[in-house]
Amino acid sequence: MPRPLPRLLAAAAAVTLSLTLLAACGDAKKTDTHVKAASGGTDLSGVTLTLGDQANGLQTLLNAAGTLKNTPYKVKWAEFQGAAPLFQAMQSGQVDTGSAADLPTLQAVSGGLKIKLVAASSADGSGTAILTQPGSAVRTVQDLKGKDVVISSAKGSIAEYLLAKALTDAGLKYSDVHVQYLLPTAAQAAFNAKKIGNWATFGIYQDIAVQKGAKIVVDGRDGRTSGIGFISAAQSSLTDPARKAAIADFLGRLAEAYAWAATHRDQYAQVFARKNGVPLDVAKTVVGQGADSLVPVSPAVTAKVQAVSDLMHTIGSLPTDVKVAGTVDTSAFPHALAPTTATTATTPTASTSANPNPNANPSATSSASATPAN
Repeated sequence: MPRPLPRLLAAAAAVTLSLTLLAACGDAKKTDTHVKAASGGTDLSGVTLTLGDQANGLQTLLNAAGTLKNTPYKVKWAEFQGAAPLFQAMQSGQVDTGSAADLPTLQAVSGGLKIKLVAASSADGSGTAILTQPGSAVRTVQDLKGKDVVISSAKGSIAEYLLAKALTDAGLKYSDVHVQYLLPTAAQAAFNAKKIGNWATFGIYQDIAVQKGAKIVVDGRDGRTSGIGFISAAQSSLTDPARKAAIADFLGRLAEAYAWAATHRDQYAQVFARKNGVPLDVAKTVVGQGADSLVPVSPAVTAKVQAVSDLMHTIGSLPTDVKVAGTVDTSAFPHALAPTTATTATTPTASTSANPNPNANPSATSSASATPAN
């Protein structure tokens, strides 16, 4: 027979239960708001939305925040190690949305991929850096002249933009260094084995290397990268009313997840560390380097990214100089999260299993690491 609770403990339990019920009611109201606002009464139960992600970045965030629960449509995750394979999957119609930094997205558009930029995030640029080995004679960007530099993950990555911008700022030409491209996990192994001297990389790969003693030559702050990341959507998905409604709903939930992360850094870092098997201090660094809000793709955002397109086209990295404003569709996410919603968009628990359908695309590459979008 159960023992009766002491009076004080019983009272505390009652308060906890009440708060839990209130929180649950709040979540239910938010979900109702999402569904009504996004679907416009359309039945979304027949929609399966495939969300392209890089190294579990968005999935970890949404699971930690718990804002992707109870969607009125089915969700599948397609995980990739970098932006290039993600956009290849979008090209073949396997993925509805993608998450990537500005330059990889421009690269995809420049290559003819039919996508629209539907939302943006912004970080300070510290999550991208050019690293060198401990004890290396390379101490400044000027010291890279004549040296080999490996870029992750591919031609047109944000790490390549950082290298190009840093060289330009230092009065050097892009041709003053010898560039090679290597996917992050392969580059990480080669750097650890000291087969690579200088490595332009990002996110968790950067932070783990620094933890092991790598030196930062320069990072993406102070305008050396835009810090802008995009959520893009396949044009074919946006022309389907039900699928577009599901995308709009997803973007609202993602905005709430960013708002939650901005006020729960430690909690988010703990989930990130568990999900990706990295030390908590590394997870805290990665989380701290990330964006803290999702915003519409405004003219200010497009102007910032247009400068990226212009420079990379000049050095031949982009086949065409993308007119960024012409690639934007704000109809699925026209407004930022209202301040009152943003400050209360906190979930009572962090979960690593919030997504009801965490099935990866069979064609996706896999990675044990997570990182901000490349």
